[in-house]
Amino acid sequence: MVNNCPAQLNRWFQTALGRRILKEEADALQQILPHLFGYHLLQIGTIGHGTLLESSRISHRCVLSLSAQTICKPYSAVCALPDALPFAQDSIDVVLLPHLLELEKNPLDILREVERVLIPEAHVVILGFNPLSLWGGWRYFTRGKTAPWCGEFLPISRIKDCLALLGFDLKKQQSFFFSLPFYKNETTVLEKIGARWMGHFGAVYLLVAKKRVATITPIKPKWRTQPALVTEAVSTQRKLIK
Repeated sequence: MVNNCPAQLNRWFQTALGRRILKEEADALQQILPHLFGYHLLQIGTIGHGTLLESSRISHRCVLSLSAQTICKPYSAVCALPDALPFAQDSIDVVLLPHLLELEKNPLDILREVERVLIPEAHVVILGFNPLSLWGGWRYFTRGKTAPWCGEFLPISRIKDCLALLGFDLKKQQSFFFSLPFYKNETTVLEKIGARWMGHFGAVYLLVAKKRVATITPIKPKWRTQPALVTEAVSTQRKLIK
């Protein structure tokens, strides 16, 4: 993985094609974030510079970045590493990971840290580039030298396995954006065909998972059963005594 890939990816999302994808991602999140409630929402990474959080109803929204100079107004800003979040355990209600896991060497470590800071029944929302798409195929021709191809396109199945391992329940899965990876203008025909016939092979996938609550099954005490009175035997003994 190229070390400056996150910075390259941020710049790429400012291109015409990058802005198109960013808009579709914001539209997809508009169907999800308004239904996720709580007090604190955290986006890890500065993709979109806060535009992906606009549809959320959560009052306190924070963007975590690797650079102290990056500020995504009007939201709070935190500078830290994604695998060492400066938040207490069980303190965050929603975490958004836009194209972060594909830029990290150990995505499981990131998800493990996310699980730590999320409260029980909280949600994590993940956006990533789909390797099983035209974009995934095009990545091999570019040899991963420039954004967005410099990141590792992680399979959805791998992310789902990591989530299940950490105790998350998958609540939603979808993919979108079926245009060509090198065409800047909108291709309506490809979008219509892809949305109808290739629903799992869009360039971008979105996953929503819920942190499972550890349930404790109470063990019923085995009370000592009282011996039943054998009335027939007692009455028989009394007759014999008489």
